[in-house]
Amino acid sequence: MEPPVFFAPPEQLSKDVIPLSSLETHHAADVLRLRSGELAIVVDGLGNGCRGEFRLADKKHAEVVVDTRLRNFGEPSVRLTLAAGMSVGYKFDEVVDKGTQLGVSRFVPLLTERSKIKLDDPRRSKSKSERLEKVALAAMKQSRRSYRPMVALPLSLRQFLAETDDDAIKLIFHPDTSSRPLEAISFPESITRITLLVGPESGFSVTETAAAKEKGYQSVGLGKRILRTETAGPVAVALVMARLGEFR
Repeated sequence: MEPPVFFAPPEQLSKDVIPLSSLETHHAADVLRLRSGELAIVVDGLGNGCRGEFRLADKKHAEVVVDTRLRNFGEPSVRLTLAAGMSVGYKFDEVVDKGTQLGVSRFVPLLTERSKIKLDDPRRSKSKSERLEKVALAAMKQSRRSYRPMVALPLSLRQFLAETDDDAIKLIFHPDTSSRPLEAISFPESITRITLLVGPESGFSVTETAAAKEKGYQSVGLGKRILRTETAGPVAVALVMARLGEFR
């Protein structure tokens, strides 16, 4: 069995003995039933990790004695950004959860013309982003990664397109006549960054898809069936990761 993964702040990772928080200690001792002397991995969410011996002092205090230092533990070979239309309820939580497990490095919640929610209150936007960061942290540990994805504050599609990374492969998953299967898209061997655009429940408008294509986004289809927004994003990520050989 592979050793479980825990989180500690970056400043703790330079130590030879890494203290775990009471929350991480509870998870280790009470949930996972980890015992002193067993192996554990600690990551800082920035790509750094340490493997070592778990030691339990009491119900609130535990530590890991470092044996080996790791870098980019569990991380994919590319930096993938998923910009997805926001939806009602907690559907974006699912996008972040599943996307983190699949290897997404950055999430951007999009407010589009057809989005069914509006975030006019900055405090509400901050609160939602903080919740999504917790979802990403939990998924990072569960999927045995060392990098916690960044969750940006919500942006309009126009704002997001204005910061387009010209060196990345840029794909918009949208069902229209110009859409092609992913297999038809060329992926250079040297590619290190990919950006995916996925719409909300009712998809992108004609104006929005045209604006994305002007910025170099290639239109990709996901077959005959229409997927829910919380499904489409993770499916798009999974297809790209499979194309890159990340599931081998």
